[in-house]
Amino acid sequence: MEDREHWFSLLADKNWEAIGKLLYQKKKAKVQDPYLTLMTGYFETEFFTFAEPLPPAERSRQFESTNLIIELNQHGFSQGFVDQFVDERLKLMQDTKHSALLNYAQTHQHRPLAKEIIQSFLHAKPEVVAASLRENMTVRATEVKPGKPKTISLFKSKQEQNFYEAVRRVFPTHHPYPNVALSCVLDYPAIKDQLSEQAKSYFFRGIVDNVLFDVASGYVPQYFIELDSSFHDDPQAQVNDQLKDAIFRAANTKLIRIRPLNAKASSVDEFERLVRELMRQL
Repeated sequence: MEDREHWFSLLADKNWEAIGKLLYQKKKAKVQDPYLTLMTGYFETEFFTFAEPLPPAERSRQFESTNLIIELNQHGFSQGFVDQFVDERLKLMQDTKHSALLNYAQTHQHRPLAKEIIQSFLHAKPEVVAASLRENMTVRATEVKPGKPKTISLFKSKQEQNFYEAVRRVFPTHHPYPNVALSCVLDYPAIKDQLSEQAKSYFFRGIVDNVLFDVASGYVPQYFIELDSSFHDDPQAQVNDQLKDAIFRAANTKLIRIRPLNAKASSVDEFERLVRELMRQL
């Protein structure tokens, strides 16, 4: 398997969130590569030992990231590890008086401890259990007629899609989002006095091709990356690019622009190599 140096680095740093995502991405290949099985075993053996001595707040954070992977079924863990994880998280939520304890216990009622927790709530706070079970949701949908939906792809080209997939590979511990509105990630009140009237108008129309969010810090945007294709040679597109650059300068935030020299090239692998090299230089 490629890039094992990166895997060893994750293991050395005990980056459980990144390792868990990697195991999910590669789980179909586990039967072909014993090293993936070894990584899974290492994760399952070391995670609880690592988390046990941590302060409650940090321990909770470590459990939250792994819990998300498990809840979304994005993992390659054994059922024994998952059951132990649920039990340990239930204990932790009890100790920290977590507000979602009852909900989590109800989600995992097959575990004996979860059943005990639900019974304790029924005895002490039956109204809380009743409220949690109340059907207070309605679902509505717009009417659909026979025929093909009038929808379009999120990406304007295959090149854009390949670029996005490459960014996902390079940043396994972040959440990349494509085509993000500037108004969702930049503080307009803080920069508006530095912008021209034209830039102010463009601010609420402009988008960024890829924004990478740091999940651990509350989804704070960390990297902004643009794919400059031949469309950016259009005079109006060049004006928009200048306005976007001015907005990012006002925000004191780096906007990274990447343009393939060969417009017909740029496979996922090619983009991945390009983005990795670029990030090493920054």
